[in-house]
Amino acid sequence: MKTSHVVAAAAAAALLMATAGCGESSKGFATINGVPITNKELIEYLETKPTVRAVVNGQQVTVNVQDTLAFQALQDLMVRKLMLQLAKSEGVMPSSKDVEERIKLMTEVEPTYIKQMQLLGLSMQGIRDRVLVDLAQQNILSKGITVSDAEVDEFIKANPQQFEEPAKADMLWILVPTSEKPAVDAAIGTGEKFGDIAAKFSKDKYAKQYGGKYEPERFPAGVPLTGLSGTLKASIEKTQSGKATDWIDVPSSQAGVPDMSAKFYIVRKTEARKIEITAARKKLLKAAIQADRGKQTKDIQEKLSELLKKAKIDVSDETLKPMWERFETQLKEQADQTQVPTGGQSGN
Repeated sequence: MKTSHVVAAAAAAALLMATAGCGESSKGFATINGVPITNKELIEYLETKPTVRAVVNGQQVTVNVQDTLAFQALQDLMVRKLMLQLAKSEGVMPSSKDVEERIKLMTEVEPTYIKQMQLLGLSMQGIRDRVLVDLAQQNILSKGITVSDAEVDEFIKANPQQFEEPAKADMLWILVPTSEKPAVDAAIGTGEKFGDIAAKFSKDKYAKQYGGKYEPERFPAGVPLTGLSGTLKASIEKTQSGKATDWIDVPSSQAGVPDMSAKFYIVRKTEARKIEITAARKKLLKAAIQADRGKQTKDIQEKLSELLKKAKIDVSDETLKPMWERFETQLKEQADQTQVPTGGQSGN
């Protein structure tokens, strides 16, 4: 099954780094049996956490990360700040009105847009902040570039496959070690609801909260079949709505990690259909075409890299400071290696 994705712990790290130093370090972030886990504890743990849990082929594995989650979050936040500074210096900084209008457009095109962002852990302000940075990047790339309505229409005509909604399946699933298949089959044989069985047996992190719904944070309106692996896709396609698939075995690739198996229950399936080309969708498409053309002549990453080298940066956190100093040294060494000599040569 093609279900690889890294748990979004870095988003939590970014949020905590952004709010650190606000006099709330002793406040309880959570409690367990009445014992608090403080913001300070969580931040310090993220500052030194070298691994992250991920889901690969339906099973949980541990993956080493470069540096730490907190340091990656710090880098990401600095790049976001530089992106906004670059947009401001080029006179294309989005306004708060621009941000609200873009969120409105996104919601018109995808009614579950805000819900999907909230499932990722973003507050409304977090959504606005993300849209602000996205708009800033788009405005930088689009500066000086115009796209006519006729060009948008021509793009739609030339790329019909991009405006088709693929066949989808709204489905539940149960993910268990292969050795537990008989217990699940026995429960299914009693006539108990599939979702209740999933909540009881499944190792998926959303099993209890969503009654076994498959990938609820990514696909609240159903899973596109085009994104599934061949084995799973074929199994879903041949299974009728209201029925469960056969078991799909997922052999482990790690020593000591048990083989896993998955069974899917098809709640409903929808056929592929053409997407309605609304005014909101056209407006978003025009902006995307402008930005794409800008990428052909503008290297925004190079600009951000130059700004980063020149920026006055003060990392006060004692754990992150040495990491940042090493990173700055690497940037300087890379710049020295790529610098073209200006003396000692003459043309013939």
